[in-house]
Amino acid sequence: MQGLNVLFQTGYDHAGISTQAAVEKQLAREGTSRQELGREAFEARVWEWLREYGGKIMFQFRRLGTSMDYRRERFTMDDAYIRAVMRFFVHLYRKGWIYRANRIINWCPFHETSLSDLELVHDEVDDALTYVLYPFADGSEGGVTIATARPATILADVAVAVHPDDERWKTAIGREVLVPFVERPVPVIPDERVDPEFGTGALKVTPGHDPMDFEIGRAHGLPELTVIGPDGRMNEQAEELAGLSQDEADARILDWIREHGQLVRRETYRHSVALCERCKSRIEPLISLQWWCRMDELKQPALEALREGRVRYHPESQHRYAIESLENAPDWNISRQIWWGHQLPVWECPEGHLTVEEDEPSECAECGSHELRRSDDVLDTWFSSALWPFAILGWPEETAELAAWYPGTLNTTAREIIRLWENRMIFSGLELMREVPFRDVIIHTTVLAPDGRRMSKSLGTGIDPLDLIASHGADATRYGLMKMASSQDVRFNVKMIEEGRRLANKLWNV
Repeated sequence: MQGLNVLFQTGYDHAGISTQAAVEKQLAREGTSRQELGREAFEARVWEWLREYGGKIMFQFRRLGTSMDYRRERFTMDDAYIRAVMRFFVHLYRKGWIYRANRIINWCPFHETSLSDLELVHDEVDDALTYVLYPFADGSEGGVTIATARPATILADVAVAVHPDDERWKTAIGREVLVPFVERPVPVIPDERVDPEFGTGALKVTPGHDPMDFEIGRAHGLPELTVIGPDGRMNEQAEELAGLSQDEADARILDWIREHGQLVRRETYRHSVALCERCKSRIEPLISLQWWCRMDELKQPALEALREGRVRYHPESQHRYAIESLENAPDWNISRQIWWGHQLPVWECPEGHLTVEEDEPSECAECGSHELRRSDDVLDTWFSSALWPFAILGWPEETAELAAWYPGTLNTTAREIIRLWENRMIFSGLELMREVPFRDVIIHTTVLAPDGRRMSKSLGTGIDPLDLIASHGADATRYGLMKMASSQDVRFNVKMIEEGRRLANKLWNV
């Protein structure tokens, strides 16, 4: 409006898990599933769903009077964007920054996929804390008592760990105890990560089902057993309990412990558990073969840009948080076991050799085999979103748009995606474009429901902006939202919208 050459870009990411979940719900209502349809037919249904529902957000923006360039709408599943994503993956792989490894991950048993820590929510629940005696394996009197909230995982115990300075258990270190039910002899080991204040101070070590146990297990060279499968039920390694739910397995194991006189006591235990952000299923920590992106080198240029102020978050508290979260960023689990998204550009031959190329290769890069099978995994949605500031302008091609509008000036977003999106756009831009993608990031106000809860369609706390526009007008709605935007969290107040309507009427009358 001031005559400057400005791009206010509009577009969408493909929202891998949430979009797939929405379509799967629709299929369930029809009495079918993605497995029955097959991958190709399922993807066709997703596109059909997007054509019906995908344009609603942009329609709302238009009704609000948002002056974006709607002719330039971009989507992360556009052909040109897919090419950019494949180029990014291959680039990082060839630098040695993308690798495949077995590690413990967050597993959603409903969606049957891995999730990052940033895709979880946490809820306080009441469980039972069970105190169980693990008798000494040599038959001598006594043993070590542990406390667990998950008796089903006892089957995967490979050690008992105690803090080396805990006087209660010093004489047990180096001895063996018997794991209940399976009666497997396992060692009692010292480890400083054990919290002496929790339970009895003795920790059952289950590397296959707990992140800290996994770290302890790797440090001590312990075996890694997994008795819970991808569907959240007991797997074949649980032997006679295979196929049972965890609750059913808990009951069977508790019966055995009681019968053998090893149940010390049970008590109510309130603690925080991780849930899938989208389906609210309880997360299973599972060891899984996944693709990872090393962060140690990739994040360093972004940290320098933030510390030097070449990119600034506003308010300042969010700038400090952005730096801290990037400093502590672990290696990034970038693979997902769903069907909707960017399929990994990875092909495997019968010998197990991997070939990584932007386009489908004709033969294995290692042995020349022509029998190649593409990985079923897709990339984390945020892997592709990290390229947004330059992929929308034609990268990896050197386009006139890229020359004109990269780097940009301003990005505005909500604080919950600073780690998921903002920081990743910064390190991706510096890695591929050698420049920061924008100079300023405004962390805007989050408007809560009138009762202080987050706005949510599923909770019924959402407010449709189109309803406000219909009753008060677009100008009044914009005025009211700006008037509310006084801090990071505000409650929606319709009186602000009404005030805007009265002002608009006065201006119109003048």
